[in-house]
Amino acid sequence: MVERRLRVFFTGLLVLLGSILLLYSQADLSVKDIVERNIQAAGGHEALSKVKNYSFKHGLRTYYMATSGLMKVTDGKEPVITEVILVEEDKVRRNCFNNITEMAGFVKSTYQCLAQLRGGLFTLANFKDQLEFKGQKNFGPKKHYLLTTDIGGLNVEFYLDADEFTLKRLVFKGFNQSRGKYEVNHDFGPYQEIDGIKIPSSWYSSQVGARGSTYGISDVKLNPPLDKDFFSSIKVNVGEVKIAEGALSGNIIESSYRRSILQISTNWTDECIKGAGFKSKDKLILQMGESEIEIDFYESFPPRETIGPGSKFMVLRPRGENYLIYLISPEYKQLLEEIEPLLPIQVKKIK
Repeated sequence: MVERRLRVFFTGLLVLLGSILLLYSQADLSVKDIVERNIQAAGGHEALSKVKNYSFKHGLRTYYMATSGLMKVTDGKEPVITEVILVEEDKVRRNCFNNITEMAGFVKSTYQCLAQLRGGLFTLANFKDQLEFKGQKNFGPKKHYLLTTDIGGLNVEFYLDADEFTLKRLVFKGFNQSRGKYEVNHDFGPYQEIDGIKIPSSWYSSQVGARGSTYGISDVKLNPPLDKDFFSSIKVNVGEVKIAEGALSGNIIESSYRRSILQISTNWTDECIKGAGFKSKDKLILQMGESEIEIDFYESFPPRETIGPGSKFMVLRPRGENYLIYLISPEYKQLLEEIEPLLPIQVKKIK
């Protein structure tokens, strides 16, 4: 009985001493040490150095990263690409339906930080000379190392698992008079191994005051063949638009049929509608191939009670940039077989 108690005592003492020694050794870790262990956790320098660029998908979005820190995000289903976001060292540009804009402020800084992180295969390799160690932070029973940096006036916090040295959380924080508080969290899911390199299988993004979303990371491709100008080209592929007074011609982006509703996505934006001079409740003739259909035009979604069997109308996509056509009747199901991406389409105002 006494020997058993002594064994338990000495076992507990060894565990305690081991924990104390571990804490002391971790307390002596420098930023360089933490980043080095973070790189080793991802597969090590040799494995990471073999990757020059890579890509992954989430839904219809494809993310392309160059390990130099460039990033390109495309949205669409081949052959149609409706949006491109291009992140370069000094600027972030967006092309949506051939409307090119430049991002600024905290949104620009967020994209630039994500390009550096993803370019480093979700390690801190591209930040090592910019980081400051802020000690340990606990999330429940788990301990994390906190390292921070500033990008374009945006404070960035990296939380690394104190045992595994993998990145678990990324927090963007900022404040200005025009926007107020800006805070976005990315929490990374379990890590997956691709050809000896470990990257997250997902991330959960949430912004203060808004509902969060989970983004899966799938179809990872290391060193896919890319055109020489790939990370400088911001072209989209949505077909062509011709604008005349009272008329528009363009192309179909995609189509679907569900519950007796044929939905057709066009490449027309607000700029196109204004150029053609369309006003709410105008009557239009829709032409697709040999089909001609009379539809109504609305500047905003019509009241739900006015929509029913036989309704045919065009309206701006909710929270989107292009216009949709709705044909509500079982008779239009057969049209789906005749529609394909980039099929020519036109509408004319009935005078």
